[in-house]
Parts: sequence; structure tokens; C-alpha cells
Amino acid sequence: MDEPSTITPAPDPIAGIVAIAVDDTFAHVYPDVEQMIKDGFGDADSRRGALEFFSAAGDRLAPVFGPTWQLVDLRAGGVERDPDRLRRRLTAVVDHVAAYLREHPDDVEATGLTLDEAIAQLPRPAEQDLADVLALFPHRIDDRTIRPFSRGSYFHNALHAAGWTH
Repeated sequence: MDEPSTITPAPDPIAGIVAIAVDDTFAHVYPDVEQMIKDGFGDADSRRGALEFFSAAGDRLAPVFGPTWQLVDLRAGGVERDPDRLRRRLTAVVDHVAAYLREHPDDVEATGLTLDEAIAQLPRPAEQDLADVLALFPHRIDDRTIRPFSRGSYFHNALHAAGWTH
């Protein structure tokens, strides 16, 4: 009888994981795969669609699944690093959130902001440094460490309203 296969962990854990919905309706940033999985991205979930993964530097990451088809790791996908591709994807996510807010201005009222103020506070991936943009997403990078934003933050809630739920 063959011995069960084992998953060999990546030699160097990848720091700074960006999970983006394939339709660019949602994105979150995590410090590492372990935290992303703890947040619920390792299990099948009918509330979500397919995801693509990137390092904070713009490397495309491939999912590694365990024997029960649960996400257990991410590995560099062998595709050349492309931070501009990541920037374009994040721009599309922010554009989606802005369009959602314009269509649902009542969602903005609870924040105490006007619609124009709320949209002006959204990240601008096409104009800002990529690290600064990632720092504005629901989990942010501070001195190479990503710390969760408050679940009550305006942008976090706007992402969930316009895209997925936890």
C-alpha cells in the first residue's frame, strides 16, 4: 500500500498575500497564508467565487490544496513578477467599490461621510505607491507586518458591501 502523500511547506513563507476575486469585486491583504486561512479562505464557501493570489510584491501565487481540497499553502507560480498587474487588479476592485457606492449612497450615510468624501478616501492604486495602497486594504502592511484593520472601518465595510462577506 502506498504511503499517503504529504504537503511539503514552501522553503520561505510568503509575506504579504493579496487575495483578489477573479471578477475584481473584492480584495483582502493578509500577512501570510496562515492568517488568510484563519480568516476563512481555506474552506469551500458558496458566498464567494474563485480567487487569485498575489504576493505584495506582485508575484502571482498558485494555491496548494490538501487531501480534502482545502487550501493549505500558496507557492510562487513561476510567472515573472508584475506589480503593475497587481496595481491594475486593485484599481478594478476600487472602481467596483466606487460604482457600488454611487449606486447605493444610503450605505455611505451611516459613515458620516458624504458620497464625494467617501469616494475621495478610497485608495488610488494607479496613482499611489503599491505599498501605500496595500496599507489601505482591510489588512495593512506596517513595517513589513500586516495588521488587521478594525472590522468597522469604512473601506473594509465598503468592500464587503460591494463584494463578498466573511
